[in-house]
Amino acid sequence: MDTDGVAQMSNHRHWHILVAVCMVMWGVYFVYDVPGSLSVALQEHLSLPAPQYTYLVSALYTAYAVPNMVLPFFSGYLVQRIGEKWVFLATLQAVLVGQLIFSVSLQLRSQLGMILGRVFIGLGGEIIGVLGTEITTRWFKEKQLSLALAITLSVSRLGSVAKSAIIPVLIEDFGIVRAVWIGSILSLGVAVVGAIYLLGVRGGTLVHHESENAGTMSSVRQFPSIFWKLALICVLGYGGINTFPISAQRFLAAWFYDGDQRKAGAVTGIPYFLSGALVPVFGLFFNENSFQSYPPSLCATNILMGVAHLLLLVITKPTLPLTMLGVAYALYGVAFWAALAQCLLSTVESISAKDNMSHSWARSMNESEYGSIHPPEPPGGFPDDPEEHQPRGASAESLITLGYGIMTSLNNLSSAVIPILLAKVENVMGFTGLEVVFFILSLLGLLASLELFFSVRVPLH
Repeated sequence: MDTDGVAQMSNHRHWHILVAVCMVMWGVYFVYDVPGSLSVALQEHLSLPAPQYTYLVSALYTAYAVPNMVLPFFSGYLVQRIGEKWVFLATLQAVLVGQLIFSVSLQLRSQLGMILGRVFIGLGGEIIGVLGTEITTRWFKEKQLSLALAITLSVSRLGSVAKSAIIPVLIEDFGIVRAVWIGSILSLGVAVVGAIYLLGVRGGTLVHHESENAGTMSSVRQFPSIFWKLALICVLGYGGINTFPISAQRFLAAWFYDGDQRKAGAVTGIPYFLSGALVPVFGLFFNENSFQSYPPSLCATNILMGVAHLLLLVITKPTLPLTMLGVAYALYGVAFWAALAQCLLSTVESISAKDNMSHSWARSMNESEYGSIHPPEPPGGFPDDPEEHQPRGASAESLITLGYGIMTSLNNLSSAVIPILLAKVENVMGFTGLEVVFFILSLLGLLASLELFFSVRVPLH
């Protein structure tokens, strides 16, 4: 291959990386949402009464989320100590083993085994997401970052869409056991192919960063107040978005389709199909906008979600509110993750600027002390002042990984706690209670977004 061809491939490598990340995320999202698509077929397969089955489904999602209430927080530390490559391999293996345990346990009708399998999937699934987002941010931070993050989110959502469309059809044609095995092989096969590319690319796709203090509490204290306001928005927003699929198919089948699970499964995919299709569009829009455009968008998404959940209680066809949820999910995902990415990059830039100022100050003090007769500059430059310029913790990449990890931990905290609340509310108030909970989450999310809106005065970049 000639020199121009090699250069052209190098110029497009970041897009190849993005495709591989998307493949991994598509497979992980497919696996994550499998229990929600099994619906009544799983209840019949396990011969469980409705209340007990409700708690089991909630337990399957909670088992996934519980490890990720803590583990992603330490993702930056793990990357710093053993490198992205080994963290990536370990977490991918956990997902593969977990889905194998889940599939075998479902075949054997072992509820405990199914929960154990979900724990293993949880040990790997979310950290893979953190690493994928950090890789995308690193490769696109100076070229269309919002669009790249939007594409990743879009393809991930399409994993949930594919699950909702494929699993019910497979259950009707092959039964629940074979359906789960086929779906598992399909989704994890795609993820493994993407992972092989990421692991094989030269030039630092999965890197090892050197730092002594990565992932420590001193690094956490470097995040600005806007980061923690985004954290609250994350807990409230994804508390509703991530948990809606748990009961959506059963709710829609009971309220709108006379118990027809196949029809309900088809329309359940509407929000995720629309969010997957619209995310790139919103990504292009936000690609040219400042941080100030994100808080109004987050307000709009919570209004859309709140109105949609109210409409599901009073109308006879679910298409309109599900469409509204799809638009809201797309806008929310792009606005939130783009705002977080800009917040983290601005934090790194601010720390770097302070370090440079401190370094310049130390140099000027040395020069003023020695006057015109100062010793020659040693290799690597003058040492920094030990009191004013201590190492500030993680490298830029690991600090970004830490930020994504913290947000992922909080995301999973809400995904672990809210399903328990939903199960209790459903057993007391039925499906009506579920929609009321989702409406309240949207209302609280709107208030948090308004607080962010009024606190932002200037762009972050």
